[in-house]
Amino acid sequence: MDNTKKSQKADINKDLKKMLIWAIVISVAFVVGIPILILGAVNSIWALLAFGIACVVIGFYGAPIIWVQYGSNRTLKRVVDAVMEEHITTNAEIAQQLQIRERDAKAFITKAINKKYITGYIYNGVELIPNEKEAPKKKIVVQNKCKNCGAPLKLDEKGNYHCPYCNSIFEKE
Repeated sequence: MDNTKKSQKADINKDLKKMLIWAIVISVAFVVGIPILILGAVNSIWALLAFGIACVVIGFYGAPIIWVQYGSNRTLKRVVDAVMEEHITTNAEIAQQLQIRERDAKAFITKAINKKYITGYIYNGVELIPNEKEAPKKKIVVQNKCKNCGAPLKLDEKGNYHCPYCNSIFEKE
C-alpha cells in the first residue's frame, strides 16, 4: 500500500476513533448525570445538581446525534475502502456492494472527495475515473556509486546514470 493510501486510511480511521470516543463519553455522561443530579437535589448541593442536569441534557440530546453521525462515518469509510482498495468506481456498484441506495453512494463519494479521503480520481456524478492529469508521484533515488565496480556515476544525455569505468548503465528510478 503506498503512502497516500496509508495516509488517507489513517485520516479516516483517526476521525472515526475521535467520533467513537466522543460518542462513548456523551453516552456515559448521560448515565452518570442521573445519580449526580439526584445526589445534588437530595443534598441541596446546587453545583452538583446543575452539573448533573447538564450531563443528562447533553447525553439525552447529544448521544443519539453523535451515534448516528458515527454510523454514517462508518459507511463513509466502507465507501472509501471500496474505491481505494477494491477499485469499485461506479455509484451503482458501490451501492450494490454496500447495500445502500445509489443517491446515498453518490453523497458518500462526494463527501469523501471533499474530505480528501479519495484522491486520484475525477468524479462525474456517476463514476470515478482515474485522473490521468494528476502529477505522478516520482520516486527519486540518487545513485552516486556503480553497483558493479563502486565508481562514481555520471548522468548522461538520456537522463540515465553511466559508469565511466565499467560502462554500466543504470536507469533513473
